[in-house]
Amino acid sequence: MKNKLAFLSMAILLFIALPFQAKAADNQFSDVKTHWAHEEIMYLYNHHIISGYPDGTFKPNEPITRVQAAAMLIKALDIPLTVNTTVQFKDVAKTSQYYAVLATVHEKGILRGDNGFMRPGETTTRAQMAAILRRSFELPLDTQATFIDVSPAHWAYQDINGIAKQRIAGGSNGKYMPAGSVTRAHFSAFLVRALDDNMKLDHYHSYVSSKGKTVEQNGSTYTIVKNDSKFHLTKVTKKTGKKDILLNTLDMKKEDFFQTLMLTGFPLIVYNEDIFIPYWYSVGEMSELPASYGLMKVKTDGQNFEFMNHPSGATFRNMYIWNDRIFYTNEKNKQRYFDYTFDEKTPLDDPLVLISTAMDGSNKKIEFGFDARVIFDDVTFTPKHVKVNQNNKSIVFDHSAMYYFNKKGVFKYSLLDQKTSKLSNILAKDMHVTSTHIEVMDQKGKIHSLKK
Repeated sequence: MKNKLAFLSMAILLFIALPFQAKAADNQFSDVKTHWAHEEIMYLYNHHIISGYPDGTFKPNEPITRVQAAAMLIKALDIPLTVNTTVQFKDVAKTSQYYAVLATVHEKGILRGDNGFMRPGETTTRAQMAAILRRSFELPLDTQATFIDVSPAHWAYQDINGIAKQRIAGGSNGKYMPAGSVTRAHFSAFLVRALDDNMKLDHYHSYVSSKGKTVEQNGSTYTIVKNDSKFHLTKVTKKTGKKDILLNTLDMKKEDFFQTLMLTGFPLIVYNEDIFIPYWYSVGEMSELPASYGLMKVKTDGQNFEFMNHPSGATFRNMYIWNDRIFYTNEKNKQRYFDYTFDEKTPLDDPLVLISTAMDGSNKKIEFGFDARVIFDDVTFTPKHVKVNQNNKSIVFDHSAMYYFNKKGVFKYSLLDQKTSKLSNILAKDMHVTSTHIEVMDQKGKIHSLKK
């Protein structure tokens, strides 16, 4: 009896995963010979995981259903079908030919339904596919942002980052399109990359930078610290506690005596394997305040240090890297020189322009014009010398948005769709971003929490 059940279950599985046997004797499908996923499709065919249709086609561009994806995974991973289970579904009867497959993936935690519904005939989204593959192959979740259209608020954020980091899935123009349907070709390609390291994408690439005075990425933290009279860019491996000095101010060649290359509190922008550090290209001799700014870059292993030619200038501030472009602000009407008479406690707005360029400085674009409060982060040179940073406290980038405040309130500008929305009428003097909220300090020091 058990042998009959096993045989019946295998027959059902083959029927679902391999809809019909292709008539192509040479193991080729007429509609995939020039298809981008030809190699991956034939890999699965040759390993008896998928098949085609009686007319000799594979139909690579048709969406794949949840039950078909589940059956392919069970076949690929050689998972035995569940027998004598008590699992019940509201939309799949125990007599259904799909029941054994869906009960198996449900018990294995590979594919889960909602409120007892498995929705076997529903097409699989790219977000669902990421979660299914990550669970199936027991891949680690990942919190590092990868795609510009998948923010930390998305339910599959860590799943999508996880399979991207494993070079299983990529995107297009920096986007993952999580709500898009998965085709038979796409699922075949992703499945093959999960099965065989030799079939993975060439490299991993994130399209969202991490910015802060301390930045964590890939298990390491980067920050600027002071030791004796020197400032260092350091890398600490969290797992082992190992500390490496990537840059040392005494070893960096200045072009001018009044240049300040690194101070505690300088912002870092980490983008894939590069660390970008805005610095003070020139400093007022009397005021000791920055008069113009530049940008330097070094690899995350401390190699290939260079002073970049762009962006630079007296009004270059508030830098961010997003979708392989450098974003920064410039003052629109004039060049403000900060000297000892400057008092940031006096409310003052400046008209700014958000600019972006390609990574090499070409293709310069004006993205957006807005007003922002003239108030800066502080950096410490010595305990007695607090200096203004290159970043406005009134401007914060987070994933695919820029938040800013002025005398009219707090606003959000979307880098994705170039739309502006007003979040609050609060008159702010400081602002910080969390994973879900904007924490705003008003003029009286009261903290307000605003939803993104």
